[in-house]
Amino acid sequence: MNDIDPAAAIDARNPWLGLASFTEETREYFHGRDEEIGELARRVQRKLLTVLFGQSGLGKTSILRAGLVPRLRGQGYCPVYVRIDYGREAPEPAEQIKRAIAQSARRSGEWTKEGVAVTGESLWEFLHHRDDVLQDEAGKTLIPLLIFDQFEEIFTLAQSDEQGRARAARFVTDLADLVENRPPQELEARLDSDDAAAERFDFARSDYRVLIALREDYLAPLESLKATMPSITQNRLRLAPMTGTQALAAVLRPGRGLVAEEVAAAIVRFVAGGAELANAEVEPSLLSLICRELNDTRLAEGRREISLDLLDGSRASILENFYERCLADQPAAVRRIIEDELLTASGFRENIAEERLLASFKAAAVPPDTLAVLVNRRLLRIEERLDIRRVELTHDVLCGVVKASRDLRQAREETEATERLLAEQRLSEVSARPDARAAGGSRLRCIDAARDRRGRLRHLEHATREARRGTRANDAFRGRNRADPGRASLGLFDRRFRA
Repeated sequence: MNDIDPAAAIDARNPWLGLASFTEETREYFHGRDEEIGELARRVQRKLLTVLFGQSGLGKTSILRAGLVPRLRGQGYCPVYVRIDYGREAPEPAEQIKRAIAQSARRSGEWTKEGVAVTGESLWEFLHHRDDVLQDEAGKTLIPLLIFDQFEEIFTLAQSDEQGRARAARFVTDLADLVENRPPQELEARLDSDDAAAERFDFARSDYRVLIALREDYLAPLESLKATMPSITQNRLRLAPMTGTQALAAVLRPGRGLVAEEVAAAIVRFVAGGAELANAEVEPSLLSLICRELNDTRLAEGRREISLDLLDGSRASILENFYERCLADQPAAVRRIIEDELLTASGFRENIAEERLLASFKAAAVPPDTLAVLVNRRLLRIEERLDIRRVELTHDVLCGVVKASRDLRQAREETEATERLLAEQRLSEVSARPDARAAGGSRLRCIDAARDRRGRLRHLEHATREARRGTRANDAFRGRNRADPGRASLGLFDRRFRA
């Protein structure tokens, strides 16, 4: 799945981004999170450090880029996006951050004193030079806002070896001094021997802000930093799933003229597993994916609107296409591990310890970043339960697609095993009775033909059973819900995953 430019992929005819994050450029299509954006903005304005956390798939990056940043940019803030590169050849994190600040500052304005920054100085020193403030073209002071999205990488990518761990520790110390607004120990030591050095800094300054965003399952590792960074416990906002009302706005407002309210409500209930709007908890990433796939089908069929029958006819293919795209560039072993370990025999979602899944991936010799890739694609998610990180499929609605893929794969594996056994028997018989080679070949051709017939028969029987079962259940469900066409549009698919 290649990354694409969200701004180039969204317009009035394509108002939903799928699993991509919204940005400042696409913010007019981002709806349903006004309350959270307002609360986050108030928290950022009140204190130096703000922590935003939530489960994977709830849209933290979209809230930051398409919600918070446009609002605060208009209130005198200079947003600075920071994604630390923990590679061996990368500069120290503090240097990366200072470069990011410098680049953002050049786009927004300029510092009142040029050339006072010194290579190798700490973040605290960089932002505390006396009388060196950032101003826009009109001379208005701007407040740098450092945004550390996906901060959990300091607990993952940065811990790959001893060098990475040492670098991460230095970064934490540097960041802690900044958010606690305390001069670094090295500076304090210099000041003891050089009184004039103190004149270069304004120790009372606090005209900057820091925002850390991370997945909720990394909140415990973040807590381990509170000895040096007490502020991480004082100003937090937990992001929850969308409510039914919020989700309805996320469908209707960007899709004006493309989807009626009745259909939008049916889509929300579908994503919420059949729950009514008043009780719905909706993952924005999955909602956006469903809307994007439905809209693609609408465009392909030349329709003016997404209708109930389009939703009913597309629900299985939407998820199947998503699943196949997630695994399209992955080794076959990844599909096998997911289908065999993250789904029960009867087709329900299973969760396993992260270390167990990583061990399976390692044993299959798949790339070490496979789990991270699948989490970012929203196929898998990680949750911490009783201090154990566990992995599962993102949503129950994926179970049917995953089980169907597993059934097909296992049937193919069984067929291949049978063919190998027959081939071995053929060679054995030919070797043992060379004088009966012709007769043996004729008999084996009969066996092959019989095996093919049995395979076709099993396939037809299975397809017939599934069709009959689906027709009976779907007809019954529609009959019970004729008074509520919104619920009826969900069809058998919802009920199958609520069972």
